[in-house]
Amino acid sequence: MPDPSPLPDEQLLMLEEQHRVRTAVSQLDERCQTLVQLLFYQQEPPSYAEIAKVLGLPEGSIGPTRARCLGKLLRILTKWDSMYFLLVGTLC
Repeated sequence: MPDPSPLPDEQLLMLEEQHRVRTAVSQLDERCQTLVQLLFYQQEPPSYAEIAKVLGLPEGSIGPTRARCLGKLLRILTKWDSMYFLLVGTLC
């Protein structure tokens, strides 16, 4: 039976991607950092009510705030990708 664990190259790529995302999260404002950490870096994500309490926000605003924070995270990652390809293009 084949070993289901990732190959070393795949593990390295996964670790690099995790580092990239963590670094991007660190560029977010404090509220977005906290929200992302609560939602995606916990064994059991807390309820929106618990998150609202931690952030001092109404429970109904957690979903829209989540969407804005993930949008900011995507923009950071996209900007980094653009900068990377520009740099690689100038080196070739």
